[in-house]
Amino acid sequence: MKITVYYEDKNHPTILNVPDEECEIWIENDYQRRLSEAEDPDSVVRRTAQEIMDEDFNKPTFNNNQTETRRHVHYESLDPEGKHLSDGFDILESLIQDEELQELFLAIEKLQPQQKELLFRVYWNGERQNAIAEEFGVSNMAITNRMKKIIAQLRKNMS
Repeated sequence: MKITVYYEDKNHPTILNVPDEECEIWIENDYQRRLSEAEDPDSVVRRTAQEIMDEDFNKPTFNNNQTETRRHVHYESLDPEGKHLSDGFDILESLIQDEELQELFLAIEKLQPQQKELLFRVYWNGERQNAIAEEFGVSNMAITNRMKKIIAQLRKNMS
């Protein structure tokens, strides 16, 4: 989902690509927060991610406060170790990694639900393949072959 951010200059907005799942969580959290604060819960409706962004971050007062804060805070106070950008942080490399992660998430979305579950359990939960094989009543080699197919499918989806 594309969200427009106006940062100091309304003529040159920044467009953010945010995964739909994250937007849905953001929208739901915003709705629940406003629902708990509302005097009349029936009047509360879900807002779009762009509406939330406009209300919370694109307001002139927010941007003006951010500008004033930046003017009065020295960079050294934000970087107490004095590293600045000399710590080897490469902005271009970071952008490339972000783009690759986005591509990976899109490739994962194209997998079948069973494949996603297996991938999640092995890589995110750190479960052992032999434990998963026992649970499903298949050989360890069957799980290994499934993982090879998943990885091949991810490579295909990412290229």
